[in-house]
This record gives sequence, structure tokens and C-alpha cells, in this order.
Amino acid sequence: MRTYPECYECVLRQFTSELDLINLDLETQTLMVKEALVLLGEARGSATPPDLYGQLHSMLRDNIGDIDAYVESKRKSHQLAMGYQEALRGLIGNGPDKFEQGIKVSAAGNIIDVLYAREYNLWDEVESSVNQDLLGGGLSAFQQKISKAPYLLYLADNVGETIFDKVFIETLNIPVKYGVKGGPILNDATLEDARSAGIDQIAEIVETGSRSPGTPLDQCTNDFRRLFDESPLVLAKGQANYETLDDGGDKIFFLLRLKCPLISREIGFPHGSLVLKQGLPLN
Repeated sequence: MRTYPECYECVLRQFTSELDLINLDLETQTLMVKEALVLLGEARGSATPPDLYGQLHSMLRDNIGDIDAYVESKRKSHQLAMGYQEALRGLIGNGPDKFEQGIKVSAAGNIIDVLYAREYNLWDEVESSVNQDLLGGGLSAFQQKISKAPYLLYLADNVGETIFDKVFIETLNIPVKYGVKGGPILNDATLEDARSAGIDQIAEIVETGSRSPGTPLDQCTNDFRRLFDESPLVLAKGQANYETLDDGGDKIFFLLRLKCPLISREIGFPHGSLVLKQGLPLN
């Protein structure tokens, strides 16, 4: 996805929010913001918003070390979602179409996001989500492809959302490879986070090697890029995966809740919608 002028402001705002969570003195915080402004000003035109944030986070690690600023936020999200695990299973089992219901439940977990933090009742959001129409027109094609594919590459998003992914994956009759980040970035799921959610009991967990939001393939390991290229079917969760993989071909299905007005405009559905959208064919 292209980067709009508003994206730079959003990236910088999230970076300063992360700085607030780290116990840095004012002088160091100011220096990091100045360094961030330089990087944003020099960024290549093709860089997506997740690319930009990844660059800022890399610079921050180089200067202060590898600190997980969101460790407490992730812990709380994980505990909150774990408390609803059985209820989520029941919600899928009682749905009129269990496959579509499972996708909606998985998408409902996408509300757990530090980038768009607001007060919400998680269960109210879940119930509201499963009563929404699933937009994007991707459901039928995804059902057809998943019935024939030898396995599904499932690209994770946030901690807590991992529990929603787990209860959906449990309903699938297909092997799943679950892609997670190569290390902490925002509240995105890592290998440790996926194991804590019990994903390793139902799927093979694979690390992308990337330390940026989404899945920027040029930052992933050779092994993961090979897996991605060879995978016949990919389910990519969340907005950052859409931003980094929207030109990746029609084997990718994007499952997300629209929280950014610019992405809503790009995709063509209202803010707050649940979307399952198939990527465009490669030329």
C-alpha cells in the first residue's frame, strides 16, 4: 500500500507513544525523536507505513538496546483473551455457518491493537463483530481454496488476538503454519507469545525474521521467503499485513477490521467493517 502524508504523522505519534513507555530521560527522548524525523525525511518513496515504523524501531534498538516496551500491555491482552477462550469456542460452534463464524471470531480479535487503543468491552466487540456482515467478497473463494490446499500459511497479528486465531484454527481440517515476528515490535505476536497461547499444540509456528509490523518480505529470512513463495494459500491478519502484502497476489486473503480511515478508503468499505478480501492476481 502506498504511504500517504498522514501516515508519517501517525508513525511518529506511535513512536513517541512507545518512547513514553520506556524509562528514558528527556534528553534521550528528544534525541530519538530528532533521529526519527531524519529517518522519515530520508525514507524511500516506496516505503510502506510498517516499513517506516520498522526503521524507527531499529534505530531505537541500536541506541538503547532491545527493550519490549509493550510487554505489560501484551500480558494483559493475553490474560483477557484467555478468559474468553471457551466462550469463543462456543460462539463458533453455535454459529449458523461455522466456517464463516470462525472467520468472524478470528477477525473480532483484531480489535486488540495498541495503535488504535481506546476503551472497549472485548466481549461486546466480539458479539458485535459476529453479527456484522463479512465484507470484501473473499469468503467463497477462500472456502474453495482451503478445501484443496495442502496447508495454510497463517500470518499472525497481535498478542491476545492469538487466542482468537487458535479457536478458529482448531476448526480447520488442514495443516497450518503460523507466522510470527522475529522479535518484539509493538504488540505483535512472537514465538514466545504464540506458544503461550497454545498455538504450538495445533499448528507449526514459524518466524518471519522481521522486526517490522506486517510482513515486509525484504526484511524476512530466506527460509521464510521460500516458505511464503511456496505456500499455495495465505491468510494475512490485520492492517499492517495488508499494507505490506497488498501486491502479493491472489493466493493471499486479508482478514482485518478496518480501523484506519485511509485503509478503509483504499479497500472501499466503511470504517469498522470486518473484511475478508482476496489479493489481486500478479501480472
